[in-house]
Amino acid sequence: MRTVLNLPEQVRSLSRFPIPVAIATSLAVLLNLQVAHIIRMSDTLESQMIFACSAAFLASFAAHLWALNRNLATVWNLGTALAAAGAAAAIQYLHGDLYGQSLIALFGVALAAMCTAHLRRAATIESFWRFNLQLGIALGMALVALLIVCGGLSLLLASLTFLFDFTVGNSHAHIWTTGAVLFAPLFALSMVPVEFDQPFALSRNPDLIEKSVSTVLNFALVPLILVYSVVLHVYAFKIAIVRSMPKGEIGWLVLAFGAIGTASYMVAYPWRDAGYRPVRWFMRSWFWLMILPTVLLMLAVWQRIGEYGVTPERYCLVLFALWLAAMVAYLGSTRGRMDLRVIPASLAIGLVLSSFGPWGSAATSVRSQLAQLQRVLDKAKLLSDGRLKLDPPRVATFKYLVWSNGRVASILKSLYDLGALERLAPIFSSVTDSPFAKHQPPALQLAALGLTKWGEAIESPVSVPPPAPPEPIGISVDTGAYNRLIGPFWITRSGLIGCDFGCRSSANLEIGGTSLALSGDLVTAGRNNDALSFDLATVFDRKSQEREPKAQAAQTLTLNAREGRNRALMMIVLPPTPMDNPPLRFESWILLKSAPLANK
Repeated sequence: MRTVLNLPEQVRSLSRFPIPVAIATSLAVLLNLQVAHIIRMSDTLESQMIFACSAAFLASFAAHLWALNRNLATVWNLGTALAAAGAAAAIQYLHGDLYGQSLIALFGVALAAMCTAHLRRAATIESFWRFNLQLGIALGMALVALLIVCGGLSLLLASLTFLFDFTVGNSHAHIWTTGAVLFAPLFALSMVPVEFDQPFALSRNPDLIEKSVSTVLNFALVPLILVYSVVLHVYAFKIAIVRSMPKGEIGWLVLAFGAIGTASYMVAYPWRDAGYRPVRWFMRSWFWLMILPTVLLMLAVWQRIGEYGVTPERYCLVLFALWLAAMVAYLGSTRGRMDLRVIPASLAIGLVLSSFGPWGSAATSVRSQLAQLQRVLDKAKLLSDGRLKLDPPRVATFKYLVWSNGRVASILKSLYDLGALERLAPIFSSVTDSPFAKHQPPALQLAALGLTKWGEAIESPVSVPPPAPPEPIGISVDTGAYNRLIGPFWITRSGLIGCDFGCRSSANLEIGGTSLALSGDLVTAGRNNDALSFDLATVFDRKSQEREPKAQAAQTLTLNAREGRNRALMMIVLPPTPMDNPPLRFESWILLKSAPLANK
C-alpha cells in the first residue's frame, strides 16, 4: 500500500527527465520487438542502437540536470536535452563496430552527468559530494531492484513451467530486456534528488552509510593505496639504479592505481580534516604521489609505442598520464586547493574528445599502425612506390610473410579491430588477386591475408573455396654417404605441406614415393618396420628452443632420427625472422642411410 501511495511522487520525479524516459521506452520497445521476431536487426545494428541510445540517455540526463539547476524554461530544458541526446547518439552511431570507442564515450558522458548540476559559482563542493553520493545510491538500488524484480519473475515462470508444463516462449528474454533497458533506468531516475544544493557534513552520530565509508577509508582503502605507492616508488628507484626501462605491464598497474586512488580521493573529501592521520596525509599528498608513477607510465608507454606503434589502449594510457600531469599543474597553480568538480569534468572532456575525430584514439592508432606496416615492408624491401613488390604478385606470397612474421600479423589484426583493413587497398593494388578489389567484408579480407578474426594463422582463405592444389614438388635422389634425400616439404602445427605456395596442409604427405606423417610433435617417414621418426618439440616449443643452442635467422637446424644413431637426419631451414617472433612453418629435408622408405 505504501508503494502505491508513493507512486504519484515517483511519476512526478520522472517527469523532470522526459527525454531520457522517452529514449529508454523507445529502446525497450525496439528490443522487445526484436526478441519477439516482429522486426529483425543485425547484431551490428542492434549493438549500435544500444550504444547510441545509452549515450543519448546519459547526455540528455546531464543536460536536464544543467537546465534544472538554472531554472530554465521548459522549452529550453527540452531543447538542450534533445540537442545533447542527438549529438551523443550521432557520435556513438558513427563509431560503427568500434565498441571500445563507444565505451570510452559512454564513460565520458557518465562523468559529465556527475558535475553538470553544479557547474556554477554558487555551488559548493559539499553539495556536489552529497549529490553524487545520492546518485551512487540510486544506481545501486536500481541494480538491486532489477535483480529482485526480474529474478523473481523469471523464478516464477520457471516454477510454472516445472509444475504445470506452462510454455513461456521468450518470456525470460522479454523480462530481462525490459528490466535492464526500462525498469532499472527509470527506477534510478526516480531516486535522483530534487534539491541539488544540500551540503554534506559529518555528523556526531553518523548513520550506517557514513560509518561504513569512514571505516573502509581509514582502515583499508587509504592504507593499501599508500603502501602500493611506496612499492611503485621503490620500483622507480630500482630502475634509476640499474638503468633499465620499466616493463610494459607497468602502464596498466599505474592506470589502475591512479584510477582507484583518484576515486578514493573524491570519496574521502569530507574526512580531509576529520579522518585519521593516513587519510589526512593522503588528501594533502595524493596527486603529488602520482608524479613518479606518471613518469614510469610515460616511459613504459613511450617504449611500447616506439617498438609497436599506437593502439587505442596505449592512447588511453598516454591520455591518463597527461591528465595526471594536468592535475598536478592545477594543484600547483591553486596551492593545493582542489575543486572536486575539476576531476570528473576534465576527464569527461578528455574521454569524449578522444572518442571521435582525426585526433581520436581510433584515427591516431590507424595512422600509426599503417606507418608501422610500411616500415616493416620497407625493411624487407617489399614496397615500391607505396605498393607491394611480390614475386609472384599474388596474395599467397604475402600470406607466407604473415605466417612467418608475427609483427605483420599483429599489425593486420590491429587494423582489423580498428575497422581499417580497407586502408590497405592502395598497397595491394599491385597484387593480381587482391582481397580488397571486390570490397569483401573485413573478416573475409583478413582471412584472405592468412589470419582469423582472433589473429590466429590459417592455411587458406575462407572467402572462396580453395583451388585444387598442385602436385607436391620434391626430389628423392642418391647423395653419396647418405643414400636418399627427401624434400623439400614444409612443416606447420596443423600438418605437412608439399609445395611452397597453394598446397593444403594435411597430416599425411607423399614425397618422391616416400610417405610422411605428422602426429603431435613427431614426423614419421615411411611405414611399418622401415619407419623413422623425428621429435620436433625443440622446434615448436619456444622454451625448448631457448634451451637449445641459439639458432639465428637463415640457419639450418638438424635433428637425428629417434631410431638408431646416425641412421637419418632432418634438416630444418629457419626463415629470416627474429626468434622472439618464431616462424609458423619450416622448410624441411630428410637425409637417410637406409633403403628407400617407400610405401609398403
